[in-house]
Amino acid sequence: MIFDGKEDGVRLGSEQIDGLVKSLDFAKLGGIVPAIAVGEDGRVLMLAFMNEEALRRTLSTGMMHYWSRSRKRLWMKGEESGHYQYVLGVYADCDSDSLLFKVRQVGNACHTGEGTCFHKPVVEHLAAWEVLSELERVVKDRIENPRDGSYTSKIASGGLGKAAKKVGEEGVEAALAGVSESRERAVSEAADLIYHLIILLQMKGISLEDVYSELRKRRR
Repeated sequence: MIFDGKEDGVRLGSEQIDGLVKSLDFAKLGGIVPAIAVGEDGRVLMLAFMNEEALRRTLSTGMMHYWSRSRKRLWMKGEESGHYQYVLGVYADCDSDSLLFKVRQVGNACHTGEGTCFHKPVVEHLAAWEVLSELERVVKDRIENPRDGSYTSKIASGGLGKAAKKVGEEGVEAALAGVSESRERAVSEAADLIYHLIILLQMKGISLEDVYSELRKRRR
């Protein structure tokens, strides 16, 4: 890790930037390094490239800038679309020739309108956290953009009280299934509980990342 911050658009001073730039190997790829942008939920958003100028601009402004190999110019993510990326953390790989940025993404990362540029599955096997992150994204969208016939939108329209009541009901059902029903039934009820809990959390403005952070604090 080079730097990790919590605020939108983390900015570094000139001396810090000079030190970071000097520590990286830009020569290996002819003056550029790969730059991977990862969202707050851990999802890979895009891969682009940076030269020294792009990195300096990124670290001094707190907003992601890249070097276009085709257009031969510096560009800021979101300069046309408004889908900016605010720097939250910067990490270098073990060879100091690639960078990974943790960012707060505004809107979608991909020019196609997809949330990530990596939206074409070749071989797909989602890890557990990816399934939860995808569910969270869908729930958030249904709350912010209600749809006719959407169960999530219906629950959210009833307010926090209705959402909390459903969590309570599903919690009781999950507990009972865990004690007296089959493994398959317990798994099904646990899935219902997690789904309704994510709805409640989203309505409270709480993300899964907030929950993950709390769990990390409790880890011994």
